[in-house]
Order: sequence, then C-alpha cells, then structure tokens
Amino acid sequence: MRREAVTVMCLAAVVTLAGCGGTTPGVPTESGANSPTTVSVPPAKTADPPLQFDTAAAVALPRTALRANLAGSAVSRFMTLRERTAYIAAPDKLSAVDVLTGKENWAVGIEGKPADPYAQSGPFVNPVGPRPPAVTDKLAAAAVATAEPGQGTTPGFTALTVVAVDATSGVKAWQAKVKVATDSYGGGGQGSITKVAAINDRAVVATYSDSDKAFTVALDAATGTTLWERRDYDAGSLNGNVLVGKDSNVAENKSMNQATAVDVVTGAQLWVGATRASQLTVVPSDPALVVVNRTDYGNLKPSLLFLDPASGAVKAELKGTGGFGSRAYGDCYYDQQSVLVCVNDGRVTGYNAKTAEQLWTLPDQAANRIAPSVVTVWHGVLYGKVNGKPIVLDANTGKDVSTTVEVAPVWVSRYAGIAVDNDGAPKAYPVK
Repeated sequence: MRREAVTVMCLAAVVTLAGCGGTTPGVPTESGANSPTTVSVPPAKTADPPLQFDTAAAVALPRTALRANLAGSAVSRFMTLRERTAYIAAPDKLSAVDVLTGKENWAVGIEGKPADPYAQSGPFVNPVGPRPPAVTDKLAAAAVATAEPGQGTTPGFTALTVVAVDATSGVKAWQAKVKVATDSYGGGGQGSITKVAAINDRAVVATYSDSDKAFTVALDAATGTTLWERRDYDAGSLNGNVLVGKDSNVAENKSMNQATAVDVVTGAQLWVGATRASQLTVVPSDPALVVVNRTDYGNLKPSLLFLDPASGAVKAELKGTGGFGSRAYGDCYYDQQSVLVCVNDGRVTGYNAKTAEQLWTLPDQAANRIAPSVVTVWHGVLYGKVNGKPIVLDANTGKDVSTTVEVAPVWVSRYAGIAVDNDGAPKAYPVK
C-alpha cells in the first residue's frame, strides 16, 4: 500500500558535480581541478552566540538557498551555514558562498539531468526536494535526484546522485549514482526528498524518499563506492557508528513503522525500537540519545521517545496531546551543544539533550510569560518571535536574553544570521 504522502507544510530548520567547465578562477573544471584566487578577507566581528546583527550591512545571498512562502517563512531549505560559508545544494550543482561578501568561493556541477528540479512540479512551495548539504571539516556532500535516460528497450530510471567535495578548496572528491526506481519515461522524482543523512570519516549515508518508498545507501567517504543499500528505510541520525532510521519493512504489519539501528559501515542490523508506530521520524540531536517522534499505531497518540543508542531501550517518553503526520508530537530543534527545544500543542519546552531532563517550559502562567514561536536554536540560545517581533531566549533556562535583536535568523553562526527578507529572498546579517 502507499506510504505516508508528503505533507504540504512549513518546514523549520536547524545542521552538491564536475561539469561546470571553463577556467574561471576559483571554479572547478570538469576534471575537478581548482585554482582558487586570492581574495581579500574583510575584518569580521564574531559572537558565540550572536545577540545583535547589522541590518545596514545586509548581504544578498543566492535565492537557491531556500524557497519561501507568501508569509516570508522558509519552507524548503537547501543551505547549510558553517562559520562564514553557506553551502548550497541545487539540482545541478553544489556551491559555497561567503555570507559576509556574497562571493561564490566555488561551485561544482552535478552530472546528470535533474529529476524534476527541487521536486517542485507546480506553483506551490512544498517542503520537498534536496535537503541541505552535510558538511565536515573535510567534505561537503549533497544528494539530489537525477533522471537517467533509457537506451533502446531498456527504460530509464531515477537515481539518487551523491556528490562529495573538499569543503575548503571545492575540489570534487567523487560522485556516485544509485538506482532508486525504474520509469519508462526516464525518471520521475516528483515529490521526492533527497538528503545526506549522516557523514563521518568512513561513510556518507544518503536517502531518497517519496510517498511510496524510502531508500538508503551508504557510500565510502573516500571513494564513493557503495558499502550497503537498504530499501524501505529512511536514515535519520548517526550516534557514534550507530545509524538509526525509520524502517517501514515491518513483518507484523506493512502499515507499521519502527526505528531500526544499523552499523553505519557494514549495514548490519543492531536493534529495533519505537515499534508499532503508525508514523515515525528520527530527530537529529545529541549522539548521547536517539530521539524519535512517534505516533502509536493503536491509539494514534503522539509521543517523543529518547532511546539508548546502544540498545534501543526507552530512556524517557514524553506524551503529546495530538497532531498529524510523521512529526505529530511537534518540531524539535537541537542547539548543536546540549539542548533540545521542542514545540508541542502550543508549548515550547527545553530538554537536556544528553539526559532528556526537562529544563523549562512556556507558557508559564504563574510567571505571566507566553511562548514564543521558534525559528531556530543555536549554541545555547533560542531565536524566535513574539507578536511578530524577534526575540532571543536562553535555551538552558527559557529566560529572555534580548528583546531588541534585529532579526530572527533561520541560520546562524558566530559570523552572521541569515533570514528571509520581505521579498522572500535570503539575506545575511553580519554580527554587530
């Protein structure tokens, strides 16, 4: 039967190739060679975390970084911010842009015809298409869907195409294509989501999912050769060498889902948990715990489970009041340090990401405090809005930190915050 349909909804966030051609300085050639030019680096102010942004010095970024709705919210995000560099995954290339200057540091083309670019076949902004690249000190990697043409009586097919690039120089390391499905018309990809779900020094794990299927492949981080494949599996988080994902290949009932852990290098199954779920999403968080947003198959009640990465045993469970889709409990945001902030039924709550201990919750009637809308959480602070005005909260205590912050950034680093302007385009605001 058909799996869960892609839900049209706003997607909040945090944590792509040869073929460009030419000899433009700083842009790789088809062979992947790169001859970066020397660029004068402007002095930059930093803060960790930043509490003020210079709106007068805003820098326009490529529109390919996101798609926004009419309300000015980022619905689809195709960018990862790391320090002062934005890594952007487009259907035909992976690029790196200096957010303080707007200059493109490098761009590497993706070989192959995009299968329905951004998976957007209509006028509506949907939370589908390629997910932001995964970036380490060594590699930037992105996954897209490509339409591989047929030959004679051999039909074409949709491929999950993964590209890995040296994160600093832009030199292409490798590109891999793995067949997802056959299609007599040469490839579909409509409504699909592609992402690099996990990356370390040994493996790059990529996934393709749509309303009917989910597919995961692990590739050697050095060469791009296939380590293992698994169908009906959507990888979600990496906890050490334990990869955890949504598994829809459940013998008891094909309508059920569960969390299944495998060894990231070998693909060997380690444990199953969060069983008998009708919907399930693995939430990226601290490696100390596996976080699963789960809806019970029997009573349809949502919950947030904190699992032991070694065994899958439940360490804590938070029960929700209702909701729909694979994230029925609500959205959760990891601050990349120690706090997980979750939104459930109008409440915003902070948890210790290593222990699942509740730290605070809003609204708080006794203290006469309301809950903010959450935009992102980073390095101990929550960036959000109250009555449409930006605000910063302490992610560890829930206390107000700043009510005069200039913007509520969708992405943030110690160099800048990136938000959506009135025209629905991304702009970087340097730290002030």
